[in-house]
Amino acid sequence: MSVSGVRPFLGNAALVGRLHAKVAEGRLPHGLVFSGPDGVGKRTFALHLGQALNCSNQTGGQACGNCNSCRKIVAGIHPDVATISLQDDASQIKIGQIRKIRSQLELSTLEGDARVLLIDPAERMSPGAANALLKALEEPPERTYFILITANAHELLLTIRSRCQLYHFAPLRLAEIRASGVDDELVARWSRGSMGLALSMDPDRLRETRDTLLEFVEIAVNATERDLAGLPGVSADLARSKDDYREKIRALGVLVSDLLYAKEGIEDRIVNVDEVDRIRRIAAGIDMSRIVQIGDCIRFIESALRHYVNRQMLTDMLALTLNSETSQILNDKPWQYR
Repeated sequence: MSVSGVRPFLGNAALVGRLHAKVAEGRLPHGLVFSGPDGVGKRTFALHLGQALNCSNQTGGQACGNCNSCRKIVAGIHPDVATISLQDDASQIKIGQIRKIRSQLELSTLEGDARVLLIDPAERMSPGAANALLKALEEPPERTYFILITANAHELLLTIRSRCQLYHFAPLRLAEIRASGVDDELVARWSRGSMGLALSMDPDRLRETRDTLLEFVEIAVNATERDLAGLPGVSADLARSKDDYREKIRALGVLVSDLLYAKEGIEDRIVNVDEVDRIRRIAAGIDMSRIVQIGDCIRFIESALRHYVNRQMLTDMLALTLNSETSQILNDKPWQYR
């Protein structure tokens, strides 16, 4: 259900309905945590709540979308609805950003009925910033609402989580992605329930990247003993992908999941439906324990990328793990010990 001027919010209908009801009944808590994967609408819905709390034509906890207040919030210029985020190239939300907001909390709202503060990504608050926010959450002024947006609520301080109500936004169903107007089946499946990702993907670039990575997997898996000396070389192009290396490692994780689904006969879960025969052939040459080992290796690489690492070394290790002959050398998963 939607109100004139407001686009229907896709996905998580039960959660969205509960929050609309709380707004309508005046029972919305002062602190909320919206957790879930990127691109599932956490920030979009936080702004919807900001509109509803300040809309003079609110109906059933939903904003009209047409009034001056609603339009200002969408444009990001409403003085009572603000987002605290990373500044420039900073890696953390700083204590000064939270202190500046706290200094304004005792003042009356400038235009609306409620002050709504979004903190995104909340898990990137510095320890000082998190503790400064905690003080505001302990005694929030009337009609002031904090919405913390995060991919992982467990990365927030326990004391902050205990003062907020947690709402987890699940990935959208495939049917919901399709219904939103995404008509490329490969894009819809690669989005993994993230509307933001589905709308930002270039189908041609996706296919080009996927084909390159699938070839990498196929060569590494099928390399014979005679080819082993050159096996690390097949990873060179991937390792040189400085700007999008992380993205490609995640894409490799999708391909490995497809191998697992093919091995288990759960083919309705396969993402790359246009290459299902090729995926079946690759999966036939890999036993289940090695697929698990490959998955462990990819997860290690994703974790290691938080630090300065040698991409070539990591990619060579992945190529060796993909091959049945060389993977035996890595059975003890030495990458887990650093």
